[in-house]
Amino acid sequence: MQGLSLERFPKDWMKVASMPTKSKLPFLGHYPGLIDDKGRISIPADYRHALPEDSSGTIVLTPGSDAFMNVFPLDLFNGVWQQADSDSLGFASDDSLARDTALLSEAVYREIDSQGRITVPQSLLKQAGIGREVVFMGRWNHFVIWDAQAFEVYRTSHKLTVGEAWKTLLDKRQKA
Repeated sequence: MQGLSLERFPKDWMKVASMPTKSKLPFLGHYPGLIDDKGRISIPADYRHALPEDSSGTIVLTPGSDAFMNVFPLDLFNGVWQQADSDSLGFASDDSLARDTALLSEAVYREIDSQGRITVPQSLLKQAGIGREVVFMGRWNHFVIWDAQAFEVYRTSHKLTVGEAWKTLLDKRQKA
């Protein structure tokens, strides 16, 4: 693999985001997991610690766009939804009904129990094609739960070099 040359990036590339505080840690990395016979899964400790303190361990599970489901801290989910429905009559449009049917009809909230587990509805597992073996993958402000085999297929078929990934991120920042 070719080394990453920092000279190619703007001098302020590390100012992309301020450093997270203990109360606002990002969801990073990927971890294997197993779904037990009761549909329970243990959330990785790093992800439990990254949840905002005021969330009380409450997360929202929604369908993903592939063989995964999204997992949002409650405050992030509510913030995204409030922004999307900032028009008080937005609920009356056919577009919002279609969106809500696709995203909210299968969404659930779950509280993480004292052993760090949640129960995942069979409907979400089936919709995402998730089997017994899973992979948790951080996406900075939320995380996703993949079917383990689908995660490996996706990673293999959508592979970017580290340099390409940083360039994509920085190019997006410069356009903003």
